[in-house]
Amino acid sequence: MALPAQTSLLRRLIVGVALLGVVVVTHLALQKANGFAAGCTGLGEVDYSSGAALAGESSGCATVTEGEYADFFGIPNIALGLGFYVVIALLRLGYAAVRDDRLRLASGAITSVGFLYTGYLVYLQAAVIGAFCPLCMASAALVTLLFILHVIEHRRLQHAPAPPPNRRAAPEAAGLGALRPYLPVFGGFVVLLASVFGLAARADGGSQTAQAEPAALPTPRIQDVTGACSYDSTFARIEDLTPFTQGPALGAEGAPVTVVKVFDPNCPHCRSLSETLDAFIAENRDDARYHYVAYPLRQESLGQIVALKMAEEQSDELFFELMHEMFRRQDATWGMTLPELRETVEAVGMDGAAFEATLTDQDRLRGYLDEVEATANAVTDAFAREDGGMSVPKLAVDGRVVESTYASYSGRCLSEFIAQAE
Repeated sequence: MALPAQTSLLRRLIVGVALLGVVVVTHLALQKANGFAAGCTGLGEVDYSSGAALAGESSGCATVTEGEYADFFGIPNIALGLGFYVVIALLRLGYAAVRDDRLRLASGAITSVGFLYTGYLVYLQAAVIGAFCPLCMASAALVTLLFILHVIEHRRLQHAPAPPPNRRAAPEAAGLGALRPYLPVFGGFVVLLASVFGLAARADGGSQTAQAEPAALPTPRIQDVTGACSYDSTFARIEDLTPFTQGPALGAEGAPVTVVKVFDPNCPHCRSLSETLDAFIAENRDDARYHYVAYPLRQESLGQIVALKMAEEQSDELFFELMHEMFRRQDATWGMTLPELRETVEAVGMDGAAFEATLTDQDRLRGYLDEVEATANAVTDAFAREDGGMSVPKLAVDGRVVESTYASYSGRCLSEFIAQAE
């Protein structure tokens, strides 16, 4: 079957838009894995703190891609989007190569379903979630464009004039030869895909992703990068550190410098900063007292914060053991189910049955929740931005809040901050 000449440009456009969709969704997945450290688009200044994912233009991306509407029957929307674009591209290339109109019709049907689901996702962002993800909206625009191109192509084919009966059609290339006009499209796709991986490497400090368990999030790795060691000038000095110095701590008691770290056990950058601090404290134990404050950045972290409170009642050592176990078990869901949480506390030797009983006993749970709320209020008062936004991790040295950058969170800068404070 010969393909109508009037649809040749449309066919290449459809393949090009589908491959561009692969690039956009891949870019979104990579930026999400980096905690949107360089913003949703990956073009902003790299900000080490996980709060980068909760402020400015990246806040919508984190909310949309990590919230309760981030998947469909357990399958992440990012994975669905990537699969959608790949399938469309393959069907269209197959249509060009073997000229089976069923492949075109299948591509049109799948695009129609994708268009409807995309409309639903845009509605959720606008009316339910109350936040927009720029890359998600870019993908929605591409799906809409694919739908329009399919409709135009279908209408043109329906109204295409039949060739004269006594005129022989010029022979067309078939099979792989029919894909030759698509080579420029493939070239552009490869260049763009390489670019998004380059941006992702930049946001991850240029280091290779650490090897991790299959279900775990990649750990953003800190190198002792060059750059200014600076405090965050948007925060006033915290004069009263008492609310943060009553809990678990590392380092020498009575040390001349007080360091406070605020973290959420589901925050990947908190995990990375903890690894940096572990190594730093091991070599600088007598220079400062390091206090750890668990803060539920999101509601899903409350159960884990309660577990940390219960561990703290037994000993500081158990608190840190449980904290590290929670960091080790981090995944993309931001939170743990009750069975997962029970398994985690039992992994460090705590009584899982007693812990679960506490979570289901409203009277006993209320006391822990009141403690968590009091701590959270103190953290918000001291570390929230002027607009009320809050991010983690937060690090303060003798009451001065450290700027959330790779350089300032490095061992080199920590040494400088503590030396200046002594």
